[in-house]
Amino acid sequence: MTETQPDVVDVLTADHREFDRIFTELEGLRGRTGEDVLTRKKELVDEVTIGLVKHSVAEETRVYPLVAQKLDKEEAEHSKEEHAEAEETMKRLERMDAGAPGFDDAVAELIREIRHHAAEEESRMFTELRANFSREELVKMAEQVEAVKKIAPTRAHPMTPNEAGVRLAVGPVASLLDHLRDAVSGRGKSTD
Repeated sequence: MTETQPDVVDVLTADHREFDRIFTELEGLRGRTGEDVLTRKKELVDEVTIGLVKHSVAEETRVYPLVAQKLDKEEAEHSKEEHAEAEETMKRLERMDAGAPGFDDAVAELIREIRHHAAEEESRMFTELRANFSREELVKMAEQVEAVKKIAPTRAHPMTPNEAGVRLAVGPVASLLDHLRDAVSGRGKSTD
């Protein structure tokens, strides 16, 4: 382990900044129409959904159990509840065409949900992680988070409980099916 390796807070914060970059572009497209604009909105929603689902599954399986065990069980549960709300919004967006009435409002709802969630994590949970876990533990968590993100599903599954054991058991199957659907549909081509 070196001092330059990112820790779990670095990794999760970088994800938050990437989500916000996409949100800013989506906000600039709000209310606009035209084939190219609608295509771009859908691409951005797909891109952010893929990233958010991978990020959420990694947090729920590798970070929140440790937060619940060592720091604050209620905070971990609250974060999982916020993930569940965002998953419902993402699932709704997945079913909508970018030109559909309500699409821009659903995007705005997702943006509010995620910005609120990220602000809460960054202001409290991340500070507590760095104060209560060693650098070595935080770097190990980062490695685990990155490993989970590589195999996590790419679509919201709001009916799946946000519990680590369930996510670990169901995740690989959901991930395989999501990746097959994405390959057939071309969804997320520009996203890894």
